[in-house]
Amino acid sequence: MRVLPTLLVVAVMAAAGCRRDDAAAPAQNPPPASTSPGDATGAGTIASDTHTSADTAPPSPAPAAPPSPGVSLALVTAVDEHEIAAVEQTQGRKFSPPVREYAQMLHREHSENLAAARALSSAGHLIQPETTTEVHALVGKGKATLEALAGTPHAQYERAWLQAMVDGHAEALSMLDSRLIPAAQDEPLRNFLNNTRDHMAMHLERGRALLEASQPR
Repeated sequence: MRVLPTLLVVAVMAAAGCRRDDAAAPAQNPPPASTSPGDATGAGTIASDTHTSADTAPPSPAPAAPPSPGVSLALVTAVDEHEIAAVEQTQGRKFSPPVREYAQMLHREHSENLAAARALSSAGHLIQPETTTEVHALVGKGKATLEALAGTPHAQYERAWLQAMVDGHAEALSMLDSRLIPAAQDEPLRNFLNNTRDHMAMHLERGRALLEASQPR
């Protein structure tokens, strides 16, 4: 009988068919590597809590050095000269009597203060004014203010001028209180700055009252 050889042949052919099926089946891709949530690189790393210099706020600028006596004197002189020039610009402009009186007071008292500042640099008590970048900036700002006022229409000039006086005196008062007076060690200079401050405060109060009264009703 040939039954056994036939069975062997069938078994061999079946095994060969299985090997061919395995070879023909496409290879399966390996499972992707596990990544940590939020890790775009797939490396499984965890973000560090360490901040770089780009993450931190820039350092605050160093406070300005206290002004020297010469700088303080030059700054106050620049304010006085600007206020005198602002009053002189009003010549030929029609002001109400209270505002004209205020302008005349500013001219008189800033002229007196300017003379007192110059006395501090006389032979009796030498403080030489120092022209610094800060002084140049203050002078330039004053000139820009006067140029803007010069181009103001006549009907609006009085109120614009009063606003400029209020703003200028407020800024000068702040400068005296925050920088010039605290830095003054020289007694004559300190007395001069305190006297200047008293006048600035009075000028500011008077200017604000006139500005308030000039508002349209």
